[in-house]
Amino acid sequence: MSSRLRLGALASALLVLTACTGVPRQSAPQVVRTVDRGGNAQSAEPNISPNADAGPRDIVSDFITAGVAADAGHSTSRQFLTNAAARKWQDNTVTVVDETTVGVPSMVGSGARVEVIGHRVGQLDANGVFSPTLKGTGVGDQETFSFGLRQLSGQWRIDQLQPGVLISQRQFQDNYLPRKLYFFDSGETTLVPDLRYSALDGQALATWLLDQLLVGPRPELAQSVLNEVPDQVGRPSVQLGDPIVVEMPGTAQLDAAGKNGLAAQLAYTLGQVAFAGGRLRLTDAGRTVGIPDAGGPIFSSVDFTFGGPDSAPPGVTPYFLRNGAVISGLDDKPVTGPLGQPVRKFSSVALRRGNSGGLDVAGVSANTLRVGNVAKLADVRLPTGALSRPEWRPHADEVWVGVGMSGAIYRVGPGTAARAVSITSPVGGLSPGQVLALRFSSDGVRLAAVLRAANGTKTAWIGSVVTSGDDVRIDSFEPLTPARLSVTDVAWVDPTKLLIVAQAPGDETRVWQVQSDGSYLGPLSNVGLPGVPTSIAASSQQSPLVSASDSIWTQRGSGWTSFPGATPTAGVNPVYAP
Repeated sequence: MSSRLRLGALASALLVLTACTGVPRQSAPQVVRTVDRGGNAQSAEPNISPNADAGPRDIVSDFITAGVAADAGHSTSRQFLTNAAARKWQDNTVTVVDETTVGVPSMVGSGARVEVIGHRVGQLDANGVFSPTLKGTGVGDQETFSFGLRQLSGQWRIDQLQPGVLISQRQFQDNYLPRKLYFFDSGETTLVPDLRYSALDGQALATWLLDQLLVGPRPELAQSVLNEVPDQVGRPSVQLGDPIVVEMPGTAQLDAAGKNGLAAQLAYTLGQVAFAGGRLRLTDAGRTVGIPDAGGPIFSSVDFTFGGPDSAPPGVTPYFLRNGAVISGLDDKPVTGPLGQPVRKFSSVALRRGNSGGLDVAGVSANTLRVGNVAKLADVRLPTGALSRPEWRPHADEVWVGVGMSGAIYRVGPGTAARAVSITSPVGGLSPGQVLALRFSSDGVRLAAVLRAANGTKTAWIGSVVTSGDDVRIDSFEPLTPARLSVTDVAWVDPTKLLIVAQAPGDETRVWQVQSDGSYLGPLSNVGLPGVPTSIAASSQQSPLVSASDSIWTQRGSGWTSFPGATPTAGVNPVYAP
C-alpha cells in the first residue's frame, strides 16, 4: 500500500469588474472583486471573451477574472493572450493574493505594460496542494505582477506574463473548494484525508482526481500513509455514470485485502464528484473486478468496514476542570472517585473511554504526569521541565506530552518508561521552545502542537506521525500559523480542520479556524463570551467548547452560550473523551 487521494469538485463564482476602453492617462487603479449574483455557484462560470475595443487594463482585468474558469487548459484565459504567449504560458499553478489591484497602463513603444499588485496569501502547486504565506498574520509583502501587451489587428493581447494563474483570496474561496484524497494509515484500518484544491468539475474533475490518486499523497504525508493503487503499466481511466466505471490495469491480480482497500479509496475519492455514496465498478482490461467486501462488482463507500475518514466517534463525552477536579459536562457534576475530588489538583487532563467502558486518564498535577484510570493513577518519570497538556494517541495505547523548554515530546505506554519522540522538520529542526499543547487528529496520523519560542512568540505547528514497528516519529514538523498570530491552544474539529485560540496584533484573543494545510485561516466572533477564550476542545459533530473568565462556553450559531446549562458554569480546560 502507498498513499491515496481524493479531491473534489468546485464551485465557480461570477466576477464583475469595472473597465474602461483605450489607454487611460489619469485613471485610478481598479480592484478586481467577486460579487454574489445568487443562483447555483457550483454551476456558474464566467463567460468572458475579449471585447474588440478593450484597452490594456480591461484585457488584464478580464484575464484575471477568467482564471477561475478551469476549463481544459484554461482556454477561456488564453483568449486574452497572443498565440505565442498562449503556447508558452504554464497554467498548472495558482498564486492567491488578498486582492488584485490593476494599475494604470503605461505605454512602452508600440505596446503597453500593466502592473497588478497584491499581497500573497498562498499558492497551489500542480497537484492542488496549498502552501500558505506565514508572514505577518497570513498575508505577505506586496508583490507586483507585470503584464506586457501589444496590439494585433487593432486589438490588445497579453504577450508577456508570469507562469501560473493569479487570483484573489475571495476568488479562491468561492471557486477552489477544499476536497480530499484518501489514503490508509500504516495499520491499514483507517482512511486518512489529504486536502487538495481544484477548479475542475464533473468528468474533468473525476479524471484529475484519479490522476492525483496515481501520483500519491503530498510529501508531508508520504511516510505516514499507504496506497492500494497497483503499479501501472497501462492507462487508468474513469467515466462518470451510474455506476462510475474505473479502468485500472493490474487490479485483477490483487488479493482480497488489496481489492477491498483500493475499492474503498476509489469509493471515497470519486464518490464526491457525483454524489455522496455514488456507486462504482472497477475493471481491468475491460473485465469487471469483483470486490469481496461488496459481495459483487458494484460497490460504494458504505460497503467497507474500514474506519470512516470523517465519521464521529460514538459516545464522545465533554469534561472540564473545576478547582483541580474533573467535572462531567453531561450533568455538571464531579466524576465518581478520586478524579472528581479537588485534592488531585489537576491543571490539565486527557481522557478516553477504556476497553472496559471506564475512563482512561492522563493528567498533569503539580507538574507531574499521572496515567491510569479513575480508580488508580501512577506517576510517570520524565526529565525535569514544564509539562504540556497531555494527549492520548488514537489507535494506540500511549500518552504523549511535551517536556521542558526545548521542544521535546515524550510518549508513555503501559508498563514502559517514557521515550523521546524523534522529530524531523523541513525548517531545520524543531524551533527551541516550550510545547504548550498537543492534539492528534482523530485518525492519529497528524499531530498539532503549540510552541512557545524563547522570544515569547507562540505558534501552532503540525507534523505527520510515522509508525514503523515499535519506532514512532514526527515527520515534516513545521509551522501551521503565521508568525504574528499568537496561539495559546489548538483542537481538531475533524481530520482536516482545526480551531485555535489566538490573538492577532491590535485585536483581542479569539477562536480562529484553519485547515490542516494552513488554508482558510480566519477569526470567529467572541459574541456571548464574558471574556477572551483561554482553552478549547472540539470533536467531529460536536459543538466546540471554550473556557473564558473561568467558565465553560459552547458555540451556538455565530456566537457562544454557557455550557452545559443556561447559567455560567465554573470551569477551565474543557476536553472531549472519545
